[in-house]
Amino acid sequence: MERYPTPESLAAGNRDDIVPLIRHLGLQNQRAATYQMYAKVWLEDPPAKGRRYAVRDYPTKGAGKDIKKDEILTDEDERVAWEIGHMTQGPYAIDSWRIFCRDVLRGVANGWNGEGAKKSFQPEWMRVLPEDKELRAYLRWMWLKEGFEWDPFTGEREVASERLMRAAIEGRIVWDDMGGMRILDNPNDDVQG
Repeated sequence: MERYPTPESLAAGNRDDIVPLIRHLGLQNQRAATYQMYAKVWLEDPPAKGRRYAVRDYPTKGAGKDIKKDEILTDEDERVAWEIGHMTQGPYAIDSWRIFCRDVLRGVANGWNGEGAKKSFQPEWMRVLPEDKELRAYLRWMWLKEGFEWDPFTGEREVASERLMRAAIEGRIVWDDMGGMRILDNPNDDVQG
C-alpha cells in the first residue's frame, strides 16, 4: 500500500518491482499481472452506485441466469447482480467486495462495518457466506464480536456462550483450514498440537 497507494500507481508500476513484494503469496508473476489488470479496469470502468452486473451462480447456483450478458441493472431492479460483476466473476473477490466495500459505494454507510448508517442498518458483511477459509474465519470473528457464534456454511447464528466469549477475549481461539474454530486451554498452547 505504501509503494502503490492508488490504482493509478499500481497500473503504471513496473511488474518486476511488484513481484518481490508479493513473492511470499506464491504465483507472484501471475498475481502481479492480475493486480495490474484489475487496477487498469478500475481506472477505465470503476464500480459505481446504481450499476450492477450479473455474476453467474453467485451467491447461489442459478443466480444471474435471468440477466442478459451485457445488461446493466439499476438499484431499483431486484435481480441479484453486483457492482464489480464487470470486473470479475470470482467469488473470493466478490465476497471481499461485499464485506469491505459495498456499503460505502452504495452510500448506505460511511464504513464497511455500518459506521454512520441508520440504527436499523445491517452491514453487507452480515449477509456473506464465503467459501474461502480466511474470509470464513474473519466473519466468524466479526460475528463473535457481535456476541454470536456463526455457522459459515449455513449463515445461522446463535448467542455465543460465556465460555466462547471468554476464550475470545483471552486470545484462546484458533481457526482451522476450513474456517472452523477451536478453543485452546491456554493461549500459549501449541496450535499445531
